[in-house]
Order: sequence, then C-alpha cells, then structure tokens
Amino acid sequence: MRMFRYVLHTVMALVLAGGWAFLYIQSSALDLTEASGALSSLREMREFDARWNDRLVAARLGEPAQAPAKPAVQSASMRASFHTLHAKLEGRAFALGPQLRIGPELGGLKRAFEEKSLLVERHAAARAALAAAAGDQARVLAVSEEDRAFREAWFSSTGPRLDNLHRTLERALINVTDEAERYRVLLLFYSGFLLTALGYVVLRLMESAAMIRRINLELKEANEGLERRVAERTRELSDALAKLKESEAMLIQSEKMASLGQMVAGIAHEVNTPLAYVKSSLEAVRGGLADTAHLAADVERLIALLSAESPDEAQLAAQFAAVQELLAELQQDDALGKVDALVKDGLYGIAQIADIVTGLKNFSRLDRAKVADFDLNEGIESSISIARSHLRGKSVKKLFGQIPKVNCSPSQINQVFLNLITNAAQATPAEGGVITVRTMLRDPGHVAVDVIDNGHGIPEQVLKKIFDPFFTTKEAGKGTGLGLAISYKIVESHGGKIEVVSEVGKGSRFTLVLPIRPATG
Repeated sequence: MRMFRYVLHTVMALVLAGGWAFLYIQSSALDLTEASGALSSLREMREFDARWNDRLVAARLGEPAQAPAKPAVQSASMRASFHTLHAKLEGRAFALGPQLRIGPELGGLKRAFEEKSLLVERHAAARAALAAAAGDQARVLAVSEEDRAFREAWFSSTGPRLDNLHRTLERALINVTDEAERYRVLLLFYSGFLLTALGYVVLRLMESAAMIRRINLELKEANEGLERRVAERTRELSDALAKLKESEAMLIQSEKMASLGQMVAGIAHEVNTPLAYVKSSLEAVRGGLADTAHLAADVERLIALLSAESPDEAQLAAQFAAVQELLAELQQDDALGKVDALVKDGLYGIAQIADIVTGLKNFSRLDRAKVADFDLNEGIESSISIARSHLRGKSVKKLFGQIPKVNCSPSQINQVFLNLITNAAQATPAEGGVITVRTMLRDPGHVAVDVIDNGHGIPEQVLKKIFDPFFTTKEAGKGTGLGLAISYKIVESHGGKIEVVSEVGKGSRFTLVLPIRPATG
C-alpha cells in the first residue's frame, strides 16, 4: 500500500510539472525577434520590388543614367539578391512555427518575383531592340513590344502578393500573440495554484519533520534505555555462557577421565604382562653374570701372566687351559645367544610399556584447544591400544584407506574414537565379537570413519535418544549417559556429523564424517 502511494504521488508530481512545462512552452512559443525579422525581410523585399519598378520607369522615360548597360548580367545579380532575401524570409517564417501557415504565400511570392525578373529582362531586351530599329515600321513594332513588356512587368503580381503576405503575417502574429497571452494568463494562474499546493506540501512536511524529530527523540531515549538493558542482559548471558562453557569442558574432561578410570585395571594388566618379560629376562641375565665375571677374572689373570717379564710356563699353561675350559662351557651352553634372547625379550616388553604409556599420555593430554593436521589412522591405532582391555577375546579388523590429514583437535577426536570403539566392544559378545574400523574418503572435502560391530543392535525407539545427555541403557553405576552426547557435540563443533545405522540382532554402524578443512566464516 505504501509503495502504491509513493507511485501515485510521483505520477501526480510529474503530471503537474508536465502541465506547467506545457503552458510555459505555449506561452513562449512566439519569438518576437524572429517575427520582427520576418517583417523586416518583407520590407526589404518591398524595397527590392520598388527598385525594379524605378528601373522600369527610368528605362521608359529614357534616362541614360538608369538604363542598364548589361541587362542580362544585372538581372541575374538582382535574381540572386532576391533569392537571398527570400531564403532569409523563409527561414524566419519557419522559425516562428507552423501555426503561422504562410508557406503557400511564400511560394507564390517567389514565383511572382521570378516571373517579374524575366519580364524585366524582356523589357530590357525590347528597349535594346527599339534603339536598334532602322525603319518606321520596325520602330512601330519595337515600340509596341516595349510598351507591352513594360506593362506586364509594371503590373506584375509582386506588389499585391507582398501586401497580402504582409497582412497574412500580421494577422498570424496577432493570433499567435493572443494565444500566447492566453497561455501566459493560464500559466500565471497555474503557477499560483502550484505555489499554493507547494506551500501546503511544505507546511505538511514541516509538521511531519517536527513529528519525526519528536518521535526520533523518543526513540533515542527508548533506545538508550534498551541499550542499557541489552548491555546488562548481554553481560549476564556472557557470564552464563562462560560458566556453561566451563561446565561443558569440565563435563567432557570428567567423562574422559571416567572412561580412562574404567580402563585402569585393563591397562595395569597390559603393563604387567610385558613387565614380567622384563623382570624374568633381567633375573636370567643376572644369573649368568656370575659365569661371565668368573671368566673375566680368569682372563684378567691370564693377561697378567702374559704381561710378566719372565712368566712361569706351568702357571701360564694352567691358566690358559682354565680360560679355554670356561669358554668351551659358555659356548656349549650358548650363553651369549641366551643373553641376547633375554635382552630382546626385555626390550620388547619395555617397548610395549612405552607404547601404552605414550598412547595414554597422548590421549589424556589437556591441550583441548590445540588444532593441528591429524592422521586419523594413527588416532584410531592409539585409541585401539588404549581400549585393548575391552577388546580381549574380540576380533578387530582395521581397513584403513588412503586419506589426507584432517585439521582438528586430536585429543577430542581420539576421545570420540575411544568412545565408539568401547561402545562397540560392549555391544558385542565376549567370544566371537567382530569390530571393523574402516576409514575412507567420502568426497573431496570430507573423510568418513566407520565403526561396525556384530553386536545386539539398537532398537528403533532407543536409536532416537542415544545422543541425548544422560541417556543410557546400561545398569546403574556402569554408565553416565554422556559418552555419545559429548562425542556428538565434539564432532558437531568440528563441522562434522555422526550417522547411525542399526538392526536388532545384527549389529550397528556408527559413521563419523569430518571435513578435511574446517569451514571458514
């Protein structure tokens, strides 16, 4: 409706302005300078016609001073002058506008002057023939011809046509002037009307402007009060948001630590097994150190005897035989091979302990805000290593694809992997459980990780709630109901999503989809 009013007002303004422009153009349609010039051109043409008549009279009376010496040349010059005057008059008449309607008179005047020009030349020729006539009869004929040529040229229609054109032009100018005057009067009244309307509009605009200023002042005061209230509410919301984020971080960390706490016993067992390798190996090595020390002492005595200036041959032979006997016993028992095997077992156990400690350290670090390019395959390996106590007796298939590194928070994504793998382990039977972890490139911008199990599956009515906070199907004290909710939140904050497909009695598939590069903006 408002747009229609704007369009209507614009059209009305254009119509009023167009009416004023029309009246102004009509009131100033007559150019008085051109009108005066047209009348002046008519006077010049009248004077030109009078000069032709004076020449005719002078030639008739036989005045030598007025007789043209070269009639043809002078007539051509006079015709050229006439055409110049006529073109000037015609141009001024057309400049005055089509309302004068003097085109036919201008055409007739031009033809009349051209005819009179020819008649003047004819009279000049008749005068020349009269002057050259020799006999009486020839002279009589020449006089008759000269008299007829004079009368035709003298009584030519140029004069009446000039008078008629002059009267027509004056009447047309009077009519146009009267019409222009009427338009001027209308323009005056119309301008008065427009000024009155403009004054009314200006008055209304001033009233509207005063009302707008008053409303703006009220709005300004209301906005200032609203800004104060918004600032106070914003501070309150900011404080609440900060506390909420702090609580969320603590909740996530608490869930993470709870997951780790559930695995402490398993991790302790995993550490104790390689630690037993190391202990037994070191004890066996310690038992063999006595023989090695005895051999070293005998070798030392042999070296001392060899270094003496005058060694006792009998003692040297006896000592050499004792060293050979010890070396033979050690070679027979393959002491060095046993020590090497024991050392390898010990190093293997230490490497296993180091892997567990490193994985645990990497998983439980608190630099949650750190973002880096992360190899998801390595993260899955670390998470499987941490969850190995839950995976005992189960088959884990790793189908790792060629995927690029993902820009993310490694510790948070590891927490999601651990949660999905642990849930899959808890959903599968103690014996015969199969867990498949598969990585692939879903599209040029996203990587997908599937965690598939052959467990009992999830009912449809439960599937809708698995990501709700504090929802769990486990027994009391065995689950917080925050694992999947926190995992969903972590993945969502990375710009990804978790998809779930499950069938009761056949198993479930959790698909983690992450962008390779986080969305900007």
